[in-house]
Amino acid sequence: MNYAHSKEIARELEPVLEDAALAQQLAAQARPAVWLQTTAVKDEAEIASGSTKFGGCPDLPAGVAWPERGRYPDHEQRVKPHREDSLAPDSRWRWARPEQVLLFRKEALQHVARLESTFPLSFVAQINFAEARSAGTLDADFPESGLLSVFYDLMEQPWGFDPADACALKLIFSEGDAELERRPQPPALLELPDHCPLAPMACELHACVTALPLESAQWDSQGLALDEEQRDRFVEWWFDDAQNAASSGGEDSGCHRIGGWPTPVQGDMQTECALVAAGHYCGNGEAYADDATRAVRDTATQWLLLLQIGSDEKGGMGWGDEGQVYLWMRRDDLRARRFDRVRLVLQCC
Repeated sequence: MNYAHSKEIARELEPVLEDAALAQQLAAQARPAVWLQTTAVKDEAEIASGSTKFGGCPDLPAGVAWPERGRYPDHEQRVKPHREDSLAPDSRWRWARPEQVLLFRKEALQHVARLESTFPLSFVAQINFAEARSAGTLDADFPESGLLSVFYDLMEQPWGFDPADACALKLIFSEGDAELERRPQPPALLELPDHCPLAPMACELHACVTALPLESAQWDSQGLALDEEQRDRFVEWWFDDAQNAASSGGEDSGCHRIGGWPTPVQGDMQTECALVAAGHYCGNGEAYADDATRAVRDTATQWLLLLQIGSDEKGGMGWGDEGQVYLWMRRDDLRARRFDRVRLVLQCC
């Protein structure tokens, strides 16, 4: 949902809601963002050091180690299905050739070994905030400059609804004057299956304004009440007209985004982030309904979207079934540049 300004959102919403005041109220909640249009490159040297990009090799300050994760707190649970695969009888794969069965068992054992040891995280993206601010407006609390590098466990791809998933994400923030060097991929990452390495993609940055999604803590906090018909029409607009407005030359420009509001696939993420950061499991509805978590849930609007990363076949980037990855952080943490407190949410169809 990318628009040039909030007046454009109000103009589109007025006939949808049949209520000019409500359309204005919704448009007032719009947030500025910068969306990223990607282009695959054959030679990563074409991308200048320190520029915004996805995939390939990161530009890190000298002396900064490549991020790794240790064992997951629940690693025994994660290892179990792969260990069972390695020991399963041939009858499980009666459709496969003998050499395929041997390969499946070998890959299962390799997965177990990676989960049971320290392992390097995959480089996903780097964001140059000076470039982003040159392209458009961002929230005042975003950095004026500096490079944010995102590393994630592409092998496991945790969804983020479990506090145990936290070690799958690491961010490195380098100040604008840091001396950078392009790092090669660690050998352990080069040995992963084909779907894990991400091909380099250059980015062209564009300014936009994003509309508030219905499924958000912010919506509830603003008392934006829609009757049943208005709600149905808003949902239709969101998934039809607004999605189309986020398209540029057939490419979903709402796919990759710095700041603004997200394009949710499954629901409210602000409340999920608040609960998970406080140590609550959100893989079911219990934490959302527990009266004991109300005080935590009431802090959900403090969470801001830092970055949205969509599935992008140009770089071999896929999150579940054509899903998206979202990085969120509290405003106070953003002001303090506590990028170690960012939470990741993965959603897909």
